[in-house]
Amino acid sequence: MSSALDLVSSDTRRELLQIIKRRGSLSVDEAMDALGMARTTVREHLLQLKEKGLLDRTVERKGRGRPSHRYEMTRRAKVLFPSRDGELMGRLVHFLKEQGAEDLVQTFFESYWNDRTEAVKQKLEEVASGDIDEKVETLRQILEEEGFMPHISREEGEVTIRECNCPFPESVKETRIPCRLEEEFYKEIFGGKLERVAHIPEGNSSCSYEITEPAA
Repeated sequence: MSSALDLVSSDTRRELLQIIKRRGSLSVDEAMDALGMARTTVREHLLQLKEKGLLDRTVERKGRGRPSHRYEMTRRAKVLFPSRDGELMGRLVHFLKEQGAEDLVQTFFESYWNDRTEAVKQKLEEVASGDIDEKVETLRQILEEEGFMPHISREEGEVTIRECNCPFPESVKETRIPCRLEEEFYKEIFGGKLERVAHIPEGNSSCSYEITEPAA
């Protein structure tokens, strides 16, 4: 049976990710020892993984010597490895509903989306500087990191957002609260008129939103 890790085209890069998953982080020298490859080859594989958003690089300083770089997996890379968190979350939501705690389910999701909205708004204020194109690109990067596989386009005062993946499929099977909150999230971010024109739970290939930018 294949895994999501098979989507990484290079056998060497898949092996590097597996080694980093086990160890937590890896230096170039440690990668050379583990793979038995030359420094330039190992460095190229690590940089390719970094460019794909699968690795972060940090600086490690020891004593007076030259600092070394260590590579760690990003959240995007961790999704490539098996996880049952989604299934567990879906069963938890189902259990709470059966116990008559639907209000608690709603409160939880509202709290999560409120924190998410505030964090994204702060990020946009720090990076986008009021420019709508910078705002759209920054939002695209955030959604990519969150696992939505977004495609965003903008023309003639309208922003179209296509989320080609739902990161919360098991939860959405039990409740549509995340779907409602996602609409409110975009209204809060953009402040304009919004219409959801496609919805994955209804059989569409994406959750898509058309947002009319508010007048300046």
